[in-house]
Amino acid sequence: MTASLFFIVFGGFLTFTAILNWRHRREEKINLLEAAILKVAGTEPLPLTRLDRILQTFHIIMASIFGPFLLFLGIAMMVDQLGIIP
Repeated sequence: MTASLFFIVFGGFLTFTAILNWRHRREEKINLLEAAILKVAGTEPLPLTRLDRILQTFHIIMASIFGPFLLFLGIAMMVDQLGIIP
C-alpha cells in the first residue's frame, strides 16, 4: 500500500513537472538558489549553452515517459492490493 501511494504521488509529480516544462520550454529560467547567489554577487546569469538546452529537453522527455508510467504502475498496484478487479 505504501509503495503504491509513493508511485502515485511521484508519478503525479513527474507528470505535472513534464506538463509545466513542455509549456515553458523556450523560456530561460534559473533556480532560486542560483538567483539568490547572483543577487548577492550583483551579476547577471550566463546564457544557456547548447548542452544546457539538450539536457533540459532530455529532462522533459524522461519526465514525460516515467511520470505516466509510475502513475499507471501505482494505480495498478493499488487496484491489485484492494482487490477491486477480481
